Amino acid sequence: MIRNLKHTRENGNLSEHESEIRYRRLFESAQDGILILDAETGMIEDVNPYLINMLGYSRQEFIEKRLWEVGAFKDVKANKRAFQALQKNEYIRYEDLPLRAKDGRLMQVEFVSNVYVAGSERVIQCNIRDVTKRSQAKHALLETQALLRKQSVRDHLTGLFNRRYLDETLDRELLRAKRNGASVGIILLDVDRFKLYNDVSGHAAGDAILRELANLMLANVRGEDIPSRYGGDEFTVVMPDAPLEVTRQRAELIGRRVAKFNIPFDGRILEPITLSIGVAAYPDNGSNREELLKAADIALYRAKHLGRGRVMVAGQESSD
Repeated sequence: MIRNLKHTRENGNLSEHESEIRYRRLFESAQDGILILDAETGMIEDVNPYLINMLGYSRQEFIEKRLWEVGAFKDVKANKRAFQALQKNEYIRYEDLPLRAKDGRLMQVEFVSNVYVAGSERVIQCNIRDVTKRSQAKHALLETQALLRKQSVRDHLTGLFNRRYLDETLDRELLRAKRNGASVGIILLDVDRFKLYNDVSGHAAGDAILRELANLMLANVRGEDIPSRYGGDEFTVVMPDAPLEVTRQRAELIGRRVAKFNIPFDGRILEPITLSIGVAAYPDNGSNREELLKAADIALYRAKHLGRGRVMVAGQESSD
């Protein structure tokens, strides 16, 4: 970026007039917008053609106006305070400043200002570079990264978190619980006779069941809970700061509401489903992720063995 053009002078035998001609050529041909301001008053003393073309304002609309009086700069917050800061600090740089061109276009610019002495007066040189495309590319990159991150931790069918995210989150919540002397509840559930639904009604119907179950789970957990698809027709809910009894009550609620749930598919209502649910909690049933999930899994299969459609708590023979 071109800076401090006005005080540039060659170190040879060039006359001051020749130096001024050279400066003028650089100023007029620069591929950045340049403004020259009076450092005391903020009045614009000069503007180069590139900035005129960039913003669409005429030379007359720049000259003898303060920076914040030019239309493009009126939306810049606290510009007077910024000017005062520049007078004091002698250098300001904005990497991504929004400016409005005269035709209404919004562009992002890099704005660099320097204060220096030219002859007997202090002047401010503002270099303005259009970085709209760079800003758009950066925004697109961030959106892509966010999407990839979401895809990496979300189950594509249900939209719930996936097994990878469950493992990471449960480990993190257990560490936090150990530090704070708190508890963590685990609900592990699956759909009873899910294979039969797939065999009789087809895999599309099975997918519809899983999606609707995921929606129901989301509607019946706390905001801080982490519902995940564990695999196949198995789901988990991690409940930070939830003791065993609170976790059991939440599991019972989900089981009751699922049993009354009507799932529409292909113009008809599918047969009601039931859930077998296992419940465990830290520190009651384990001190790490593997122990807790194993305890919940054993409780779940005990629920299936005892007739399905019920909640079993790890370490207990039957639910309350």
